[in-house]
Amino acid sequence: MKGLDEPMKVLSLASVIGGRTLANRGWPDSIRSLTREIAAHRDGVKSDINVNIVFHVPGNLLQPEFEGVRTGAFRKSEALIKVQVALPEQPPADPRAHLLSLVRDALDVVDQWALRRKPLVTTESLRALLADVVNSP
Repeated sequence: MKGLDEPMKVLSLASVIGGRTLANRGWPDSIRSLTREIAAHRDGVKSDINVNIVFHVPGNLLQPEFEGVRTGAFRKSEALIKVQVALPEQPPADPRAHLLSLVRDALDVVDQWALRRKPLVTTESLRALLADVVNSP
């Protein structure tokens, strides 16, 4: 639970690592790096909905029990939706580009969720934030 003086982050990333392997070792650093990039661009961004994207990295201890991208829990009090993303064990040659594509997919899933629920939310400002991250050096 967030403290009363701590603002909700409009877009945040997290990860669940199913154990460290040689194959998946490129994911944690790439996720951390993209998390920092998003944090550096998110100040002042307002959004109807807060999105937390959780990347599930398969490893030697745990494997994701799903494929692709799916919505998770929604907390109305914080206007927070969690989106879960199952990654392949082996990162591609450009993990950052792949993660950025999956963040876009996650926002698509949020849009689809919003249409079904009709909470009158849009991911437009989050997509603008993502575009700033993509276009930053």
